[in-house]
Amino acid sequence: MLTGNSLAQITADANRVDSTRYTTDSIPNDPIFIYYSDPRGFNTSGTLTATVPDSTNLTFNWYKYNERTSAFDTKLKTETADQQSVQEDCTQGGYKVTVSNAGNTWDTAFYAWIFQNEFNVSGINVYNSTCEIMELRTTMAYDEEFEYFDRVSGEKLTFFNEKINNLKYQWESTPKGGDIPSVRNPSFKAPTKPTIYRLSVSNAYGETRTKKLEIEEGDHNGDGNLYLKAVKAAFSVYRDYVPENETDSSGQAPLAVQFSDSSENATEWCWYFYKQLDRRRFEVDSLLFDSVNLQIPEPLIYTMPNQKYGYDVALCVKGPVYMQNGEENQCYDRLLKEEYINVDSSFIAKKSDIPNAFTPGGANPKFVFQDESMPRSIRSFSIKIYNRWGLKIYSYEDNDGSWDGWDGETIGFGAAPAGVYYYTIVAEGWNNETFRRNGYVHLFRQK
Repeated sequence: MLTGNSLAQITADANRVDSTRYTTDSIPNDPIFIYYSDPRGFNTSGTLTATVPDSTNLTFNWYKYNERTSAFDTKLKTETADQQSVQEDCTQGGYKVTVSNAGNTWDTAFYAWIFQNEFNVSGINVYNSTCEIMELRTTMAYDEEFEYFDRVSGEKLTFFNEKINNLKYQWESTPKGGDIPSVRNPSFKAPTKPTIYRLSVSNAYGETRTKKLEIEEGDHNGDGNLYLKAVKAAFSVYRDYVPENETDSSGQAPLAVQFSDSSENATEWCWYFYKQLDRRRFEVDSLLFDSVNLQIPEPLIYTMPNQKYGYDVALCVKGPVYMQNGEENQCYDRLLKEEYINVDSSFIAKKSDIPNAFTPGGANPKFVFQDESMPRSIRSFSIKIYNRWGLKIYSYEDNDGSWDGWDGETIGFGAAPAGVYYYTIVAEGWNNETFRRNGYVHLFRQK
């Protein structure tokens, strides 16, 4: 055989190309053209092109490798063409093309192997689903190796492809839950709501295949074991009106709050509202109140101010009934929020913090507590004011914190003249503590 054009070559429209590792040292290695199956799982046929630049009237003879004879003796076609010849619809195996010119003054041969690499995500299934975890199993259609043959000895050789477990697996979920390990068959925190899982599988050469699994309410395996069985307890508290310097879960007594359930996949609820005196949870005498099988309990009013700890609140929930080993079961979850509700201690300002002067119509128009010394968690309040002769000229009582100060007006005597007045304050806190304050206040009149 005479050597032909040094620029002659065989090429292919493959996804990637690798090389043989022949055991016969006297022959050069040939290309292995690798075609991946399409995203639907169908094999992609190859196209080989033999090219001899700047040559005309060439004869191309195409052959395919025959494993029974260990030779390239299966004739495919012969054609005469200028510079190149194309062999289409090539399936997996070895190929040879000989090229000669019109005068047979030279000829050459090219060899190549085609590997149709099946690469597809066949399916994703729920392998196991418990109250705590979910396990998925991914079925892959993937060829880890390809057999070819030494052109001289006929020895069967193996081309090793990237291992299936070495592929890159990337998971996403909608809605987003906990982290899912980047492995073929992940195990992760069990979902509590309908979820779409999306898998992206990539090899080292940038080829990617995708698949998704949708899990809906009521989906189960053949034994009636629900996939969405896990349950998550969650709740919050709110108030219709939140005064300044208070929050939804803290304020002065009486503190009226409404609890809101935000649990996921729950079908049964049980609320526990604990006393805060000794924090003996789980004991009957530590309960302030409980509510069984109500998703939203009635509004609760906390009247006893904190002593040492806040009030604990717990919510226990159960999920939908599912079958396991022929028996009915339910998943369970419990959320305890420690010191969740905080009621301000009963408080009346010390005498030294009570204003001792005011000027009706002036900068300080009323005798009243300042913002930082306002009474807190007071059940009843009473104030009496006397003139210098001991005559009571003003009094006020309330049990709702409505007193907004004395403006200098008296009971039946009109505006009090400038002077010094004596006051007494008696208040009872929601903790049953009695507060007594008395002192003098200066009333000034603008001239």
